[in-house]
Amino acid sequence: MKKNIPMKRQRMNPALARMTLMQRDSMIMKATNKAMLLLAMMVLHDKFGFGKKRLEKFLEEYRKQLEAYNEGYIESVKDFENVLWEECGIKIDEGIGGEDRVEKSGM
Repeated sequence: MKKNIPMKRQRMNPALARMTLMQRDSMIMKATNKAMLLLAMMVLHDKFGFGKKRLEKFLEEYRKQLEAYNEGYIESVKDFENVLWEECGIKIDEGIGGEDRVEKSGM
């Protein structure tokens, strides 16, 4: 009869654990970004009549802004918020329960 010998549990290397968390976070961020982009494009198409050409232009400009942000040309999301408030009088705040609340100035 074989004896059940308790095996020593191996711990995950902390560097590997951090990398795994970073990969998970990256995957979540990519999925969230895709969902938000698809949602915006569907609204532009369904509610504002954007067709293929205008959606492609929107996507191109969206990617340019994202690239500028990722490369550090735009310091933070706050920069986008400030431009929309100053130029359009629109401010988006996270409301109670995570719902976005849109404020409009009297412009």
